[in-house]
Amino acid sequence: MKRTAWSLLLAAAFATLACGPVWDTYRGGPGRAGSLHPTFAAAPQRRAWDLRLGAASFSSPVLAGQKLVLGTADDDLVVVDALAGKILWSYRTGGDVAGGAALAGNTAIFGSADGCVYALELGRQRLRWKFRADNKIVAEPSVTGGRAFVGTLGGTLYALNTSNGKPRWSAANLGPLWTSPTTAAGRVYVASRDGRLRCFDAKTGRQIWSYDAGAPLTAPPLWASGLVVAATEKGEIFAVDAARAEKRWSHAAGAGVSGLALAGDAVVAATWEGDVVALGLADGERRWRTPLAAAVEGCPAASPALIYVGAADGRIYGLAPGDGGVRWQEKMDGGVSSTPAVGPDAVFVAADDGSVSCFR
Repeated sequence: MKRTAWSLLLAAAFATLACGPVWDTYRGGPGRAGSLHPTFAAAPQRRAWDLRLGAASFSSPVLAGQKLVLGTADDDLVVVDALAGKILWSYRTGGDVAGGAALAGNTAIFGSADGCVYALELGRQRLRWKFRADNKIVAEPSVTGGRAFVGTLGGTLYALNTSNGKPRWSAANLGPLWTSPTTAAGRVYVASRDGRLRCFDAKTGRQIWSYDAGAPLTAPPLWASGLVVAATEKGEIFAVDAARAEKRWSHAAGAGVSGLALAGDAVVAATWEGDVVALGLADGERRWRTPLAAAVEGCPAASPALIYVGAADGRIYGLAPGDGGVRWQEKMDGGVSSTPAVGPDAVFVAADDGSVSCFR
């Protein structure tokens, strides 16, 4: 290809990344629906690039324009050129960065196992602010309405001002918070290892309700159409009314549930035994079930064409939303515990061994 043609192609790709839907936080948005309806509606056609981070990574990548942002077990947040697959720069913290970042404009906000929340300006490559929490942070923040909501293993939920990191409120004694908060319609929902799903007023921190699921909760709750869907390590997937916590339906998945996503009017759930099931959002009725060859430890990521699921054997599957049939698959060098990032024209996958791949 001539240099001029190649330059035009790159320019078009940059324009698509800048203007298309943005997967700028874990599972695509603060409601944790795992879907943003990106513009491409077909399976990826080629493996665009592969990259080695040099350290293990269990972090789910997010997109900041043409930058891909993810954490490593070597204490770094890494910023990658999403088009070329090259590391641009990294920032060292005092502990593992197991959870990914959430974006507030051009600022990446993330937590570390050192117990601190960091805000990095991606353009100027500098620390904007740092906040010390009460314990380790292993899950992604949720950013909305000028606030970053962060949970800790010490059982505290913080609401931090995204501009300066100062706490607006906090709620303690919630049990270990291993999963990311979910925010929607002025409320914050958190799932705890103590088996309770809790709802807080996002502005004041007042607890609105608490629902006892009877077993540790394993996946970030999903908010859609006035329902909150959550799951337990015993394999129960259930939906409660977001306003009053009244149970609407439940489904026994048979194994611990690793993650949830929304595909149209269906909730897609993946389990530790490698099953992927689609349930009607309104009634919880099973529409299809697809068994995979290995356990799923991350959340699915949905697009109009395919539902992307990473497995412990390193395979990435693209399942048809209508019937769960496998329409596409690729192989990573290591197992995949993270959630893929779905961009306007590409899918980005991080494996546990620190390899990252882009499929266009």
